[in-house]
Amino acid sequence: MSHEKRIRVAALFVLAGLLVQLFARFAWSPLAFVVSTAVGVPLVLLGILLYAITVWRILKEQKAL
Repeated sequence: MSHEKRIRVAALFVLAGLLVQLFARFAWSPLAFVVSTAVGVPLVLLGILLYAITVWRILKEQKAL
């Protein structure tokens, strides 16, 4: 997978997680909190992790590290 595609996928994970958290915010209830915590937060963290790994690989390929 190319670097650009990995960054796009990472952005989609972060966006999906933030949208889950946003929609859970409008219907604030205990269930919405659980959905936000169990689904939204892991999606955001997965996107951040994928982005960080991709940036690390790019820097290693360019011998910047």
